[in-house]
Amino acid sequence: MNVSPRTTTALAALALAFTAACGGKTPAPAPAAPPPAPAPPPAAEQVDPRYAALPEPTPAVDWTPPHGTHFTLKNGIRVWHLEHGSTPLVSLQVVIPRGAAADPEDLAGLTYLLADMLDEGAGKRSALELSDELGLLATDYEATAGVDYMLLGMNLLAENLEASVALLSDILRRPRLPKDEFERRKHDLLAQIIASEAQPRATQSVAVHRVLFGSGYAGFLPRGTRQSVEAITYRDLKNHHQRMIAPEGIEIVTVGGVSEDRVRQVLEEALGDWQGKARVEARAVAPAPERLPIYVVHYPGAAQSALTVAKRAAGANAPDYFPGLVANRPIGESFTSRINLNLREEKGYTYGARSDIRRYRQAGYFGVSTNVRTDVTRASLDEIFRELGELCTKRPLTQAERDEAVSGLLLGYPATFERVDQVAMRLASVPIYDRPVDFWQTWPDRVEAVGVEEANALAQTLCDPSEYVIVIAGDHAAIEGDLAGLGREIVELDRSGNIQAPAPKEGPTGPGAAPR
Repeated sequence: MNVSPRTTTALAALALAFTAACGGKTPAPAPAAPPPAPAPPPAAEQVDPRYAALPEPTPAVDWTPPHGTHFTLKNGIRVWHLEHGSTPLVSLQVVIPRGAAADPEDLAGLTYLLADMLDEGAGKRSALELSDELGLLATDYEATAGVDYMLLGMNLLAENLEASVALLSDILRRPRLPKDEFERRKHDLLAQIIASEAQPRATQSVAVHRVLFGSGYAGFLPRGTRQSVEAITYRDLKNHHQRMIAPEGIEIVTVGGVSEDRVRQVLEEALGDWQGKARVEARAVAPAPERLPIYVVHYPGAAQSALTVAKRAAGANAPDYFPGLVANRPIGESFTSRINLNLREEKGYTYGARSDIRRYRQAGYFGVSTNVRTDVTRASLDEIFRELGELCTKRPLTQAERDEAVSGLLLGYPATFERVDQVAMRLASVPIYDRPVDFWQTWPDRVEAVGVEEANALAQTLCDPSEYVIVIAGDHAAIEGDLAGLGREIVELDRSGNIQAPAPKEGPTGPGAAPR
């Protein structure tokens, strides 16, 4: 039978009507069953006696730092070598004990730029050919410059030692330094500096060095400033290379799966006949600043203030080096330090605050740095100076703080020697900072020997707020009123750390007003 849509609709309507007429009311739903009664609590479980108390630490492992051997090439280059088991890797570091402190005052960044240029072609190879050959050897090459040094490093396969060192010899002795690559690398460095000027923490670090050390030793970060890098010419670079790169004073560190005899032979063949003397000297350390205002780098509308309070300290080989390591941890280096617990945990002003004793070869500084909300800039300074001041009054460092600091330093120490490149860098720091040969071997004992009295003697040199410069990168207008209560002059710096000329004040307007 054919059924049309209209027929289907009619039949459905009739069926619904019949159901409604015959079915009566829809029965009410049955009541919901009551929820089940809660299960009785389980009987108390028997605690496994193995877990009834925290386990005691295992006995300390008897471990001593690696020290290696030393020998000298026929041209006077000293080599530190450590044969590191059967590893197929080698880390090689060339330490040139002359760094950014030797840059002319108006050309800061010159040594940094020179280090960056050394692999832009060397010997018979162009920059691309040199890069390709390093890649085929699976050799990583890097060069950098610090305040006191230039460092050329290679991480390589032991089987490729000879070929890699041959390339390194060309980079050291026969770099091409092409002019077109100089222009490109200079522009790259300028771009990095300009980009960093947008970061308050970066410009604040630049400013700290400038106000603490002036235009002398350590007064500029190694990569320089926008103005100083813009002033560097190609002739400056070529002249600096001739005066800076020479075998005099160079020391080489090799760590990995190669024997001393093989290293000696390879380095003698590549570098043993290299002669020459350096003709640069580090700038002198400027007198400590007598003027200690508040320096502000202005970032309009900044939600945070990047601030540092800092004072000059002695250099890397000062007698207070080890007391400084121990004292600094409870003051502000560790997460549980006094300053961090105050500003972060108690006050909620910041995500973290840290103190540091930064030491270069000839000088250094102690500083406390943090990023805080703009509206608590003054309160944060007050709390930092309160914590430092109490080191000399009601809260000297305790025996427990000393013990925890020493324990943390010693327990973390072996981890800094895990990889061959870490070991090489540890050993390289000895000639960089002109330290004794056994520095890292005696380091644990000298840390352990620091008592709470020595730690407090160091800490009590940090108490006086009048000895500190204050550097803040943030919204000057928003914080100026609060800072005025500190009774210090406020000086604005530009983003290269130079004193900014004050903005002209608003004067009269109209036909008789003086031109502006």
